[in-house]
Amino acid sequence: MTVYYESTILRAGEEAQDMVDGGVVILYADPIPDALESVSVVHSPATKPEREVRVGDIFRLGDAEVELTAVGERAHENLHTLGHLVVYLNPDESTTLLPGAVHGKGTVSLPAAGAKLSLSGGGRT
Repeated sequence: MTVYYESTILRAGEEAQDMVDGGVVILYADPIPDALESVSVVHSPATKPEREVRVGDIFRLGDAEVELTAVGERAHENLHTLGHLVVYLNPDESTTLLPGAVHGKGTVSLPAAGAKLSLSGGGRT
């Protein structure tokens, strides 16, 4: 698998733990709008994503690994322009895929500052 996006966690908002416990990780690159700071995991990307986000890609947050099962039509654009991605963990089949979100199978913990975030997948096509 080729890593096509890497970032480092800077901090997490005071409500981010509740979001993660509920199966949602909201990622946002710094600088982040004030209205989203409390629920987000803020990170600092090393570079822009080298390709689009796809089903079957692997999202890594610290030591946790999540396989993406669905990708919203605006997920790549949001990640590219804002470092913003919403990851729904193990949603049931009735959960609507929002345009800027991805669905995945796996579990994560709230990351500490300095933890690594990455997306990887096969090939570059």
